Amino acid sequence: MTPNAKVPDGPTGPAHDGDLRQRARLVLDTLAGLEPELRAAAVIAADGEVLASTTEDEEFGRSASGFAEALDAAGQGELDSSHVATEDAEVFMVSEAGFSLVAVTARFVLASLTSFDIRMSLRDLAAEVRSA
Repeated sequence: MTPNAKVPDGPTGPAHDGDLRQRARLVLDTLAGLEPELRAAAVIAADGEVLASTTEDEEFGRSASGFAEALDAAGQGELDSSHVATEDAEVFMVSEAGFSLVAVTARFVLASLTSFDIRMSLRDLAAEVRSA
């Protein structure tokens, strides 16, 4: 979510925006199937806009976007990924191709596999956007 990051080129306008949101939602549905311990997740555009979330709680989307922005601001270059563990949950943030995905899982998931699944989900989203 660096200032220079951008969503891959493709059609623009209201119809494209709805299509992008739908594609982001499908990415989250697929991720939920891959990660049974997923509690909540959100796909975020480079400008910080929440494209889709697994929860209807708008506060989670705002918090996920803020978390990604804070992590990005803390670094000296583009942030690729982050993993934070608490006593009862793990939080992952992965950036790929102009998108970020923040996911909250149960504790003690396989971090490398979860990060990989998130990254591949974002790559799929970027590929779909490019081909649209």
